[in-house]
Amino acid sequence: MNKIYTGEDRLGFSTTHTNEIKLVVVGNVGSGKTTGINAVSEIPVIGTEAAASEREALHRKPTTTVAMEYGLLQMQRTKIHLYGTPGQRRFDFMASILCKGAAGMIVMIDNGHDAPLTELDYFLKLHGKFLKENPGLLAVTHFDDTRTRTGLLDYHTYAIEKGFSIPVMKVDARVASDVRNVLTKLLIEIIRRRTAPVANQNG
Repeated sequence: MNKIYTGEDRLGFSTTHTNEIKLVVVGNVGSGKTTGINAVSEIPVIGTEAAASEREALHRKPTTTVAMEYGLLQMQRTKIHLYGTPGQRRFDFMASILCKGAAGMIVMIDNGHDAPLTELDYFLKLHGKFLKENPGLLAVTHFDDTRTRTGLLDYHTYAIEKGFSIPVMKVDARVASDVRNVLTKLLIEIIRRRTAPVANQNG
């Protein structure tokens, strides 16, 4: 049985052995967190779904995550432990708990939401401290929604205006290759940051 990795023993990256990192996926209800983790996890996803209760959640889907979801995959000699957080506001405390020991964060925003930039603003404020100190990436989903009016440049500009210089990517959470592209980009940044001090000392 796979041990659930907490990330509290964070170290630099090895070039000869398998590394382990913890990533957290946050975002609004219906943005694709559960779908994305299921698309790439190499083990059955551990999850806690229940009937949605908040109005926004009920509008998007009948059930939603109420505690966490956990998936596992391996990429580039790195074992990635993926933790999905609840989208309903009343479970925000779980996101704070799950961020402990994480090496990076994916913020998923449903572009079909009536006010996606307002949703982005909420999560940038909620996780601002983490994103200032750790690598992050904004993954925008549901571009096939007919109500979509907000483009990737709008998200990038908004994040910059709020003081966050993070990559913005379009992703279909149902497609494993899309999700893996997001993870690869974030993983490269994590490795870059962790190995840079070593490179500088040796140089």
